[in-house]
Amino acid sequence: PALDPKPKPAEETPLSWAQFSIALFLQLAKPLSSQVIYPFVPQLIRETSITNGDETKVGYYVGMMQSIFFATEALTVLHWSRASDRIGRKPVILIGLLCISLSMYCFGLSRSFWGFILSRSLNGAFNGNICVIKSMLADMTDETNLARAFAYHPIPWSTG
Repeated sequence: PALDPKPKPAEETPLSWAQFSIALFLQLAKPLSSQVIYPFVPQLIRETSITNGDETKVGYYVGMMQSIFFATEALTVLHWSRASDRIGRKPVILIGLLCISLSMYCFGLSRSFWGFILSRSLNGAFNGNICVIKSMLADMTDETNLARAFAYHPIPWSTG
């Protein structure tokens, strides 16, 4: 017993690249919907006369609009996780992606600051389902390939 050789590490299970690629692709919704408006929001705030021509207030309103996204996302992430445990991962992801699309569409049609805030908060709330995609990645792996799978996890964020 004292001279037993070390046990061999388990051979790594290959990832199912078809499923894994789809999960990573779905994850692109978060960086795209959170950052796509960055370049044109200051001009949007100026043109909708929210600041009444005061250039010093543009940054404040841009910051409010951007931070509401992440605040609502943080408030809903655990609810999405619980919902996916109850009704399944696929329905929660599909509902989230559909509503993200609709909220981005509503943002584009908004003409008031409160319309922008409402659509961005809805976008953040439905983007909280990003945790479900992480759970789905964990469900597709085992202990031998979990580290490799999560090493690919930041790719959609840096691509989007």
